[in-house]
Amino acid sequence: MTPLLARLLKILRVIYLAGLAVLIGWVARTEWDEVSTLLDGARPWLMAASVASSFVLIFIGAWFWTASLRIQVPGLDTPRLFTKATVAASRSLLARYVPGSVWFAVGRVALLRNAGLPVGPLSATAILEMATSLTVVLMSGLVVLGLSGGIPGGAVWMVFVAVALIVATAPGGGGRVMAWLAARRGIEFSLDWQGYLRLIGINVVFWGWSAVTFLLYLRAFPAADEFRTLLVVGGFLLTWGIGFLAPFAPQGIGVFELTMATVLQADGIARTVVVLGGYRLVLLARDFVATSTAEFIATRQALREPEPPATPPGSGAVDDAGQDPPGTPR
Repeated sequence: MTPLLARLLKILRVIYLAGLAVLIGWVARTEWDEVSTLLDGARPWLMAASVASSFVLIFIGAWFWTASLRIQVPGLDTPRLFTKATVAASRSLLARYVPGSVWFAVGRVALLRNAGLPVGPLSATAILEMATSLTVVLMSGLVVLGLSGGIPGGAVWMVFVAVALIVATAPGGGGRVMAWLAARRGIEFSLDWQGYLRLIGINVVFWGWSAVTFLLYLRAFPAADEFRTLLVVGGFLLTWGIGFLAPFAPQGIGVFELTMATVLQADGIARTVVVLGGYRLVLLARDFVATSTAEFIATRQALREPEPPATPPGSGAVDDAGQDPPGTPR
């Protein structure tokens, strides 16, 4: 991306978010009575179940990173790697609220690299996660919506996007390109079909659980009981993927809510969008709790780790890179 395009995209995001804030304020002022009607009689236990369910997504995401890194770097200690991936994911959650769709992945790469893992497999894992996630949400969303009879018009283009992503990441297609680029940097990258399908399977579990978490949230409101379960699940998967593809909308905010309300064919789209937007508060609460806990764990671990022993000057010892330690007389 050129600097000019990046600057224009940043300006577009600011304009978009400002307009979205004005729109939310207008809806809250003009539609509040009808929104209150939708919220009336809410079931708190389902809301609590949705929050609890959202924490499981962190562990499934860490499972994906652990599996991907184990495929690329055989011999890694799986339990320790899973723990590191879980803590890194939790500490990076708030990066999801920075404009752009890559900062959550970038944060995990940086933290796990500092933990001693090689940057090549980490970067490949981040790319694979984003690409396979889009593939799964678009394809599974279309399939589930097809079963519910609720595929929106003009959705065929999403099939082409999903197929392009499969070609770009599968071992027989873009996987070879990734391996070639990695080899030029002296990094070994290998991903066979068995490993690729395993990563796809983990993503199916992740997005299936995400859909259940959203369904629990929506079912907390009696006014949403009229929406069929397959329509809600398929609509969530598809529209969340569409939101991810909107570079001007951080996390697809606004795009997901409006598209989802359209898929549900809800009466009173504006107030339905407000209710759908409340799901982000569920994720935000999860993110604050998980990030705070992970930072506490990381701080405790750092305090427990012993400092490396000082090397006496003139001892002739060398560091891990095979160089004289700083300050050693020559």
